[in-house]
Amino acid sequence: MSTEATIESVETGLYGVPNEEALEDATQTFDELELVTATLETNEGDRGVGFTYTIGEGGSTVERFLTDVLAPIVEGSPVAPRAVYHDLRGETTFVGREGISEIAIAAVDTALWDLKGKRTGRPLYDLLGGTREHVPAYETNGGWIQFDEDRLRENARRVDREGFAGMKMKIGRGHAEDAARIRAVHDELPDDASLFVDANCSFTVAEARRFVNALDRPIAWLEEPLEKGDFDAYAELRDRVDVPIALGENVYNTTQFKQVLASGGADFLQPDVARVGGITPWVTVAETADLWNTPVSPHYVEPIHVHLAAAFGNVPFIEHHSTVLNEVVETPLELVDGGFRPSETPGHGVVFDGLERYAKR
Repeated sequence: MSTEATIESVETGLYGVPNEEALEDATQTFDELELVTATLETNEGDRGVGFTYTIGEGGSTVERFLTDVLAPIVEGSPVAPRAVYHDLRGETTFVGREGISEIAIAAVDTALWDLKGKRTGRPLYDLLGGTREHVPAYETNGGWIQFDEDRLRENARRVDREGFAGMKMKIGRGHAEDAARIRAVHDELPDDASLFVDANCSFTVAEARRFVNALDRPIAWLEEPLEKGDFDAYAELRDRVDVPIALGENVYNTTQFKQVLASGGADFLQPDVARVGGITPWVTVAETADLWNTPVSPHYVEPIHVHLAAAFGNVPFIEHHSTVLNEVVETPLELVDGGFRPSETPGHGVVFDGLERYAKR
């Protein structure tokens, strides 16, 4: 294998994969997974696949940025994820380092790591020095806010049968109703399963405190209760309540995660590989969190996150989100003993199958 391979071409795609039913939280509805893909091919014929996502809107803008701005920079670059990531961020400061640019860079960075793994014959977790063969998971798909109490109970019993480490449910229907729904789910889960609660940025500090005071069942964390980006408010809330605080799916770069840690705003970090800019910055977040003795539990994208979790001791579990991604991959992750095993295929192991039928252009 030559050590001088360079990226010869970048092919992008935009797809919309519908949910079987619309899924709701306190602030938004998730009815379609928009996938933006980047396929990199070297001058030696090796191919790496990367992807990023939105929940139904904005994908065309991400794909255009990827095609018009990032692809010309990547072409001619070496298969060196960290170096290329640094170059891409340096060349895209004119649009800021948050949101669209980071989401688009994530597709390229993930493709580069996939390509590096394929060229070396090593799975992603091994490239990152990982040795864990199994990562526990908690389940989110059973706890959407539109589900009535009977369905929540049924889903909690399924979570128990399938052996997940816990279940996450959405709140935002009023403190009294939220507390009653939490009580119902908690009563169905076994004693060794955790109950995670997600407010999806719908509370003020005062409202979050009143919510916590209304609880009569323990919860493992209160996730993203406050406005996105107000890390000082998160630190204030964390000082005032006796419930762990989790945030990160709406934190879009490594600098912001550093600010979360420095402010004391969270007990758990939840970086999303597609929103923080890819595998390279995700690793930086996990390493930095480890220095602060802070656990990491990533948001969504299980096929990639299981590799990343396998490489870090401060990742207690990953999230099993909606199953829509499973509809377009050749080999979905299989639940084993309440968790997942990283693929042994070189690279990240995600191979899309049937995605073309959902093409949006």
